[in-house]
Amino acid sequence: MRRSNEMTLKEAVDRLVDAYGLREKLDQQAVASLWDDLVGGMVARHTVAVKLRKGTLFVKVDSAPLRQELTFMREALAEKVNQRLGRTVVEKVQLD
Repeated sequence: MRRSNEMTLKEAVDRLVDAYGLREKLDQQAVASLWDDLVGGMVARHTVAVKLRKGTLFVKVDSAPLRQELTFMREALAEKVNQRLGRTVVEKVQLD
């Protein structure tokens, strides 16, 4: 039985991360490291940059046809990222 002032290690680390304002940076690193697995090798090879800022995932690709194809997959990409991270991190995807 837990006392009222006790917390799990995960809860303590989450509070510490939030207190120091590191959540967005950690989320950005997590998305960048997962990108290759999420989209596959072909898309990853043509991806120039992946950045997360205030709930928007900015993806820059070097191929116009691929950009067009990814435009139709924006919602699915956001869902995949959020599902993998276990919470809502990406609210929208913007392609450049």
